[in-house]
Amino acid sequence: MGKAKQKKKGEAKALTISHPNSRKAMKLAKQAIRRAARQKTKQGYALKRNIFGEKLLWFRDNLDPGVVYTPEMFENLIEKYLSRFDEELEQIEIKHNIGQRKGRQHASREDVIKLTQSREKEEFNTSGIEMVNILIPQQLAIFRDWDADLNKI
Repeated sequence: MGKAKQKKKGEAKALTISHPNSRKAMKLAKQAIRRAARQKTKQGYALKRNIFGEKLLWFRDNLDPGVVYTPEMFENLIEKYLSRFDEELEQIEIKHNIGQRKGRQHASREDVIKLTQSREKEEFNTSGIEMVNILIPQQLAIFRDWDADLNKI
């Protein structure tokens, strides 16, 4: 015979509450709301961190090996980063021009790309893009050897 499945503490407490407006019920509801809010905050931070990690990976993969970067070269690299979706937008535009459809194909992807580009250009023009300083040769060498672990940045 197998063991009987035991209910979790929160579930057991919730089932023994006699009235939904009791103090116990209010306390459990408050705890559940706090847990949900914490989880939402954690997910927000994780999303920001993943976006930053993808940006760093793009820069690391597009660095020229053995080159010490000057400010002009770094600015060209940033311009290349900001225009990385141009080819995909051209492909979507070509698909729009083919055929007689009135609706937009790939509308959601196109909107996401345009929103991302406008946000990144605004960030670049106002406060600057958050990035490792590759103008310093020691930091550039460390960045090239980086193993994509965000905890090591």
